[in-house]
Amino acid sequence: PDEYRQGLALDAARMDVSPGRRWRPLIDTAVAAPILYGTRPDRSSLRRGVDFYPEGALIWLDADVTIRTLSHGKKSLDDFCSAFFGGPSGPPEVKPYTLNDVLSALNAIQPYDWAKFFDERIKQVAPRAPLGGIEGGGWRLVYKEKLPPMMEWQEQESKGTNLVWSIGLSLREDGTVIDSLTGMPADRAGVAPGTQVIAVNGRQFNQRVIRTALREAKNSTEPIELLVKSGEYYKTHKIDYHEGEKYPWLERDDSRPDLLTNIISTKKPS
Repeated sequence: PDEYRQGLALDAARMDVSPGRRWRPLIDTAVAAPILYGTRPDRSSLRRGVDFYPEGALIWLDADVTIRTLSHGKKSLDDFCSAFFGGPSGPPEVKPYTLNDVLSALNAIQPYDWAKFFDERIKQVAPRAPLGGIEGGGWRLVYKEKLPPMMEWQEQESKGTNLVWSIGLSLREDGTVIDSLTGMPADRAGVAPGTQVIAVNGRQFNQRVIRTALREAKNSTEPIELLVKSGEYYKTHKIDYHEGEKYPWLERDDSRPDLLTNIISTKKPS
């Protein structure tokens, strides 16, 4: 359950900070998938990537929580899956379906305005990630200074540094800027994708040095200074940021029932 919650937190937080959500609806990322799969990583957050897989999981989690809440725990998404995908035994066969078929099957399990539910989450521009399933499931997305174990493992594998929720940078091991999120502190200071961070506050760049600088800036009014190389040019960018490190976690909301743990455990609602 802890690993599952960490994965949810990371997926939701990546979406929640993406500036591309302010102009591009989810359906457009699916339509443009053949193009998006081959795009460069720089400015990926501004155009959005192929995030319909993790976002789809969050949307269906929201649907599950909605069904469980409205039915007072008597029904769940499992009932929909059993009715929609089930059927008599027999050889494999292709059975195409439409959106209306999905909506009708959902309404048969739990009456609700499912057409509006999916329209808002798929066809409309949604600046925030679909957090309804997480929040309705009794948890909330928060940011802490401690690196989650799953994210720590990902960084060990990639040799990179993910600071998108603080100053808005994702970096390779050598300091190359993979992406600089539009509107975040580093972007406002002029740090662009494809450039390379050489030094932080006068010290040679590495993961430990830049994270130390973020922590120390909490107790200082001085900006964080990054010496950045762009081609044959060097420039110092001053980042006015004083909120420390930020990494996503899910935190229990005791004001609501813990439906998320029930869902993760794969047990049917009691």
